[in-house]
Amino acid sequence: MNQRPRIRVAALTGLMTVAAGWVVAAPAGAATPQVFHQQIDVSFNGFDQCGFTLDSVVSGTLTFQDFVDRSGNLTVEQDEAHVVSTLTNEANGKVAYVDAASRDRFDLAPVIHPDGTMTFTDTITGSPERVYTSHSSVLVKDVGLISIVDTVDSDGNLLNEQLIVHGVHQVSGPDDAYCAALTSALG
Repeated sequence: MNQRPRIRVAALTGLMTVAAGWVVAAPAGAATPQVFHQQIDVSFNGFDQCGFTLDSVVSGTLTFQDFVDRSGNLTVEQDEAHVVSTLTNEANGKVAYVDAASRDRFDLAPVIHPDGTMTFTDTITGSPERVYTSHSSVLVKDVGLISIVDTVDSDGNLLNEQLIVHGVHQVSGPDDAYCAALTSALG
């Protein structure tokens, strides 16, 4: 599979990629990770998504962590997000919510195989996307684990990409399920 799953929190041009999760301990002997927190509170007006003209208020917290080894080399990037986008249909005032509460962990230090190939892993856990109404009725959601395992040769050419999926993933991939959920809430 050559296309990474898309994870949306509707906002800027109707698509904002966010992934997130829980804090993990640094590897034994590694330096203390660098941690950056960012509060999100932004509004976007009049963008088109799934056939609607929407306004969005996005609020929440993003936490970025960089893990380094004893030599100071960056080995893992991890992003945690707890974000909610409140979508309002400009035509009729109806509201839907899209939230993310998950972790994206990308291992920068590859597994090096005896044949010279390398494997990189990017794992998303938690609930990277959920669409719901003001009555807390969940219309569609992703929850669980998605792991993308890429194997490259010594020149960096992609040889293989494996997608590992566990849990409920109704939204990752094509926009059909996402747009159907928005239509039921905002139409």
